Amino acid sequence: MNERPRVYLAGPDVFLPDAHAAADSMKAACADVGLEGVFPLDADMPQTIAAKSGDRKAAWIYHANVDLIQGCAGVVANLTPFRGVSADPGTAFEIGFATALRLPVTAWSLDQQPYHDRVASQAPHRVVDERDGTLVDTLDKTTVENFGHPDNLMLCVPLVQSRVHDSFAEAAAALVRVLLK
Repeated sequence: MNERPRVYLAGPDVFLPDAHAAADSMKAACADVGLEGVFPLDADMPQTIAAKSGDRKAAWIYHANVDLIQGCAGVVANLTPFRGVSADPGTAFEIGFATALRLPVTAWSLDQQPYHDRVASQAPHRVVDERDGTLVDTLDKTTVENFGHPDNLMLCVPLVQSRVHDSFAEAAAALVRVLLK
């Protein structure tokens, strides 16, 4: 019987050309701290689905990942900005889903720059700094939040200790402390 808590490894790492190698590395780091890592690609897609494209394949992936999360005791999420200034939207959903299930979630990011600063530096022609320090998008007049987190508050606040760690290993260690208390 496996006594190690299963944890879902959320993040855009599934899109890496060496996704399975990344998964193996994260799973090994989990094992080092007493966890069993579960990667989104662990679900065995039937050949009849794998050969398809579009809605049927997407629905299978969605349901497989939701089932994996439901079978876990917690989540370690990669919030490194992906294809823009913020985390991968699929990872954001997985954090929200896990939070709704009341699972503890930890996260890590290779970019610890506050979200507010990242938006300002990546789109300086669209954002202006007003007198009170609020950033405003000049195209649609929306404000950019400034809470000091490396991503949107709705992703960072529900995390264990509302903290985004510098590395996967740190985030996994933080999760094991919560799960094994």
